[in-house]
Amino acid sequence: MAEARPACRLYLQLPVMPSPKAEEILRQAAGHACCVLLCPHAGQIDETEAVRLLGLAQERDLACLVKDDAALAKKIGADGMHINADRAAYLRARALLGEDATIGVFCGLVRHDAMELAEIGANYVAFGPNLTEVATEGDERAEIIAWWSEIFVIPCIAWDVSSAEEAAALADLGADFVAVPQTLWQEDDALARVAAIDKVLRERRAV
Repeated sequence: MAEARPACRLYLQLPVMPSPKAEEILRQAAGHACCVLLCPHAGQIDETEAVRLLGLAQERDLACLVKDDAALAKKIGADGMHINADRAAYLRARALLGEDATIGVFCGLVRHDAMELAEIGANYVAFGPNLTEVATEGDERAEIIAWWSEIFVIPCIAWDVSSAEEAAALADLGADFVAVPQTLWQEDDALARVAAIDKVLRERRAV
């Protein structure tokens, strides 16, 4: 049986691109989010902008990870990185970044990958649909999160959650974090939607 878990927290995926919206996102999220993932924009991460966003995040006591680029994470002094589930890639990243780094893995909807990566030391596993997966993905993700939270103590993230209703349901099932998709920032109402997701998560922490 899993130990008691802390309440669900907000996890932000942020494309690395010059944008005043990024600063507004981080300003509003301070105190509510726990982590920022710096993601490629147009296929790459601009190092100068990554350093700027890293500073903004860490000024607000948010952990800051880099997606898929261990060398960049080490170079700019990020707290760690996030990768797709792959044993060899995880071991290379751990060797480069060290035992104190946070390394999380996206496992799609594959339970075996999550168990294998958690066993060798991943700090969290993330569950969510891949682009090719079908309309039943939401139900399957919910089932996996409920199963994981009952058995394992390694934190799990509900990945690419774009509505407050979905966030509330997945938090109730045992998700430790809810990650909003980086594509959300392209929407005009992005800040309002993130605020709504954050609100339902904070309400659950208050219960």
